[in-house]
Amino acid sequence: MNIEELFERLFNFEKQPVRVKKNKTKGHVIAFVLTVVLFFIIDYITLPAWNLRSPGFLLLIAFIIAVWATLDQILTFSQNKYATKAYGVSVLIVLIVMTLGLLSSEFLNAARYRDQITIREVKTFSSDFETVELNRIPVVDKQTAIQLGEKQIGTVASLGSQFFVQSDYSLISIQDQIYRVTALDYRDPIKWLNNRREGIKNFVMVNVTNPNDVRLMDYEAGMKYTPSAYLNDQLIRHVRFNHRSAIIGGYSLEVDDAFNPYWVVSVVSPEIGWFGGLSAQGVIIVDPSSGDSNYYDMEDIPSWVDRVQPSNIAWSQIDNWGYYVNGFFNTLFSQKDMLQTTDGYNYVSIDGQVYVYSGLTSVGSDRSIVGFALINLRTKEATFYEIGGADEYSAMSSAQGQVQHLNYRATFPVLLNIGDVPTYFISLKDQEGLVKMYSFVAVSNYDAVGVGENIQAALNDYSNRLSDFDIIIDEPSLMESLVGTVGGIYSVIEGGNTVFYITMNEDPRLFRVVAKDHIESIFLSIDDQIEVGFYESDELMIDVIMFDHLGVNYNP
Repeated sequence: MNIEELFERLFNFEKQPVRVKKNKTKGHVIAFVLTVVLFFIIDYITLPAWNLRSPGFLLLIAFIIAVWATLDQILTFSQNKYATKAYGVSVLIVLIVMTLGLLSSEFLNAARYRDQITIREVKTFSSDFETVELNRIPVVDKQTAIQLGEKQIGTVASLGSQFFVQSDYSLISIQDQIYRVTALDYRDPIKWLNNRREGIKNFVMVNVTNPNDVRLMDYEAGMKYTPSAYLNDQLIRHVRFNHRSAIIGGYSLEVDDAFNPYWVVSVVSPEIGWFGGLSAQGVIIVDPSSGDSNYYDMEDIPSWVDRVQPSNIAWSQIDNWGYYVNGFFNTLFSQKDMLQTTDGYNYVSIDGQVYVYSGLTSVGSDRSIVGFALINLRTKEATFYEIGGADEYSAMSSAQGQVQHLNYRATFPVLLNIGDVPTYFISLKDQEGLVKMYSFVAVSNYDAVGVGENIQAALNDYSNRLSDFDIIIDEPSLMESLVGTVGGIYSVIEGGNTVFYITMNEDPRLFRVVAKDHIESIFLSIDDQIEVGFYESDELMIDVIMFDHLGVNYNP
């Protein structure tokens, strides 16, 4: 073969376009396949909602289009008009997302963001908050529940080596009791592989009013779908692949009236503009064993479901209500009449419904509040109580100050109605996280503090402190009274004070009466008729708050 023939074969300009065309077609196909594979990998990992009102989904589409255009040009060794147009489409989608984001922003919709939640303003605290009963005070906070749950799982051989207790602990109301409930989950991929067929056959429930009521509940069907499972057993991935267009706002574990566990997944949707003002529109309820899932609109949600609105979304709407009172620019300059929530929030149960609450304070103010806001996590109904006083952290510091020599740490307060007096209830823990004492602090005056080794003692001390500040508790609403005949009297000296321990023929308990507080007690004799008032308690020794010797009429 001579040189001329070689050049003819290498540079055959008549046949070369056919080969180039074949190479380009192959490049187009490979670029398309690689792009599709990449899309499904990213989709499997990030789990976006296939919803045009989800900015994450639109940005993923823009990214995938740009990736295809780049791969197509690399694999075809050419710059073609389709790739150029694809880049343009990708940029256009990004610009559309940015524009819709701006049109949905607080900057242009401050009034709509403020009005997204309707808040009923009341001035009477007791209108919704019923006076609490002693045996209904929530003494178990989330951290304590976590400790109790860890101890409970340790009582079952081999359970702790395979699973850990999730730290979520949703607050729920069931059968007139309030519980924190959470699931167990797999410790690692090996534990998941070993146990996934049978699932997890237990979950934890902690009664918030009784730290001794900690239950490792049996669930024979076994939880196969959990937040920390892997591949398609992961809860959110399982929900996503069965509800592709749902925008998920959060999830929690709840139990129905028969104590069967279900995952309750909040489905949210924008209410302002195209992307803004997310709010729950319904829930997806998932059977953790079978994986069966059903979507329910707000009006169709089963009555046992307590948590529909995600706490962070509900609370952001309260922030907007206080923040945009006079529009967006007011937040930048004069800040007139603006309110903001205090740091932290907690939960209360009212009439079997779970509420999230926090104090509201004026912007720029220090450690004081102008009131409280509560949101029903099922209905999103909100109430603002106009109550001036100390914020939660001031109350915590005040409670710690009463026992500073013991170095106890205060838990975040629970808001209670104690005899129509707005009151913070606080547990005091030692360095090991064990509850050692309890405290009541008046919202209106954090110097009115009562502490005690049990709730009744703390409440007695609190009642006395309130009287020092001329704050009157509606005691009859808190107290139980008993009329009976004295069966025995025993007197001792405690701290320089005379204290009578009295038995009554009509009741097996022992009643403690401090003589200096109840002068008529010094006239007591066997068989005398008396009336005593005391806070409800399961203890066998009762501190008497009200005492009346029915045979003596003594008015000091």
